Amino acid sequence: MMAAAGWRRGPRAIRRLCRAAGLQGLLSRLRIGTRLAVMMVLAVMVAGLLAAAGIRGLAASKESLRVVYEDRMAPVRTLSQIAQLMLANQLYLQLALAPAAASAAAALDPVSARQAALQVERNARAIDQLWTDYLSVPRDGDEMALAQRFGRHRARYLDEALMPAAAALRALDYRDTRRLAESARVLYEQAYPEIEGLVRLQFDFAEAAYREGVRRYEYTRWLALGALLASMAVLSWLGLLLIRSIAEPLREVIAVCDRIAGGQLDTSIAVQGSDEISNVFRALRSMQARLRKSEQAIHKLAYYDALTELPNRALLRERMQQALDGDGDGSACHGALLLVDLDHFKVINDTLGHEEGDKHLCQIARRLTDAVAGRGLVARLGGDEFVVLAQHLHAGEARAQAQARELAEQVLAAITSPIHLAGRPMHTSASLGVCLFRPGASSTKELLKRADTAMYQAKSVGRNGYRFFDPVLQSQLEARAALETALHGAIGAGQLALHYQVQVDAQRQPVGVEALLRWRHPLHGQVPPAQFIPIAEDSDLILTLGEWVLQTACAQLRAWAGQPHTRALTVSVNVSARQFAQPGFVEQVHAALARTGAKAGLLVLELTESVMLHDIADAVRKMQALRCLGVRFALDDFGTGYSCLSQLQRLPLHQLKIDRSFIQDMGARASDAVIVQTIVGMARTLGLHVVAEGVETEAQRTVLAQLQCPAFQGYLFGVPQPAAALEAWLLGQHGGSPAPAASLISQR
Repeated sequence: MMAAAGWRRGPRAIRRLCRAAGLQGLLSRLRIGTRLAVMMVLAVMVAGLLAAAGIRGLAASKESLRVVYEDRMAPVRTLSQIAQLMLANQLYLQLALAPAAASAAAALDPVSARQAALQVERNARAIDQLWTDYLSVPRDGDEMALAQRFGRHRARYLDEALMPAAAALRALDYRDTRRLAESARVLYEQAYPEIEGLVRLQFDFAEAAYREGVRRYEYTRWLALGALLASMAVLSWLGLLLIRSIAEPLREVIAVCDRIAGGQLDTSIAVQGSDEISNVFRALRSMQARLRKSEQAIHKLAYYDALTELPNRALLRERMQQALDGDGDGSACHGALLLVDLDHFKVINDTLGHEEGDKHLCQIARRLTDAVAGRGLVARLGGDEFVVLAQHLHAGEARAQAQARELAEQVLAAITSPIHLAGRPMHTSASLGVCLFRPGASSTKELLKRADTAMYQAKSVGRNGYRFFDPVLQSQLEARAALETALHGAIGAGQLALHYQVQVDAQRQPVGVEALLRWRHPLHGQVPPAQFIPIAEDSDLILTLGEWVLQTACAQLRAWAGQPHTRALTVSVNVSARQFAQPGFVEQVHAALARTGAKAGLLVLELTESVMLHDIADAVRKMQALRCLGVRFALDDFGTGYSCLSQLQRLPLHQLKIDRSFIQDMGARASDAVIVQTIVGMARTLGLHVVAEGVETEAQRTVLAQLQCPAFQGYLFGVPQPAAALEAWLLGQHGGSPAPAASLISQR
């Protein structure tokens, strides 16, 4: 489009030229691919011309370099070698004469003389060969004159001085060799200016060849630049013409698309030409016709479920918003939202397949539509969830609730009737959440949330029923969610702490403590364990809390090991079933002991009977592994679960803790005393230690002592308290009587 704008701003002369040449009409008859192919061919031709010009320039430059390198530098190297060989001969002669000159006898050394003669003769042959190579190339003008002069000097140098000197060396004639060496030096100095002139002349020739190469390069460069500018001008003109032939029809296409996007599906579309853009116009005209026919289908796809053909979530929200907005007449009629969730629908998909599951959903949709019978809107939220939106119920809340209850019962009756799937009758049920509302009272999101809360309440009480939304229940759920969110950051914020409750023997002497988790929130205050422990057990938080409690208790156990009144105390730590079932639980306990340096024999892990219900073999394996480290185990809340004697015998237990429920009613019910007596006797037979929990009165302790219970835990002996407070209490109680029961019980 920018190129098209540039065309409109271009010279008018070019546009008139295009019209005169008839190129615009010609281009409209060519396909866009053909136009682009022509442009590509032209571009390739221009590139070829430019490349040819460049190649010619490179060839000329290469030729200049070749002349410089081969034709001129090769003779330079030859002449340089000749000069070097002549100079080397002088050195060989001097070396051969040097020992004789130094001695009084003035006699040549035979070995040195023969070696020098050999080198001189070899150099002479080399000089002859190099000079022959040099003369093998024709020389003209000054170069030939210089070469002839140097040739004469070279011949005299070899014939009159060098070769006779070599013969004198072989004859060991010192005087003759010295005379001929001096003659060779003189002849070398006479020949050197000619050879130096020849080298300089070669360099002059090389410089001239280089200038010629530069001139050719400049010529080629300007030629290529001119060709480039000319080709750019031609290609620009053709490109502008091509852009206009595409851009103007495309603007018309965009205008047609804008009209179609605006809903104008009756605009006529003219088609001219036979190129691709003309094909686009034809496709747009065909699309207009199809869109007029498909408009209703699109609306149906947007607002209705494809499987059941019921209204979908989008249409449901629109209708819910209309119901909340009211009819504008100020009426205070109630409305009702029923959220229907099929029970165990996944079983049908898993056993009969998704195809049968889809058939089941379609039959449920038809049944819901028949059950509502025009009294409301039936929609599918997705999956196995449906919604019934009923309006214009009675203005009185009681009457409106009765109408909603009647509708819910009819819906349930329709769903619970047998449905034939895969050739056999299938019984199904549903859980319904019902939420009453008035116009303007809430939002669509809040209504669905309330109905969903009520539906899950119906599921929690056994399914196949309905429940009305309860604001109290909703506030409880919200409070629970807020508490769970706060619990996630409790460890990092330092809000958690361990309190310890003392365990005493029959003589009221402390023998151990139980670690109990406490949480003090800055806003919620002291949160009872009965409130936050179930929240943690319903999520993975119990694993984090359990590991923290284990680490903290082991650290405290190590700290107490250095104090006389606490070094023998055992520390009991409660372990949840989920924490114990973790594959790395044994390693976790071992790491806590190793990290803190706590004594494993003083750590007691309290397990509930539910731990054994999942996998007794795995429980025994883990307990045996930890028992090898010295860790001991207690079975907590004994008597309230389902463990049998055979399981009890398999477990490496150290202690049984009698549940507080038997202790509290022991004075009122004789059966509780019998149960406690049985537990104590059975533990004694199995060699297990027994601790009675929840001892709060002296009367309870007396009865337990009569039943020969060896250890006690409860508010009668001490309340759960921080480690520092417990240490101070133990120091005060050492050798004395415990604190008054009333004062302890008041600290719960």
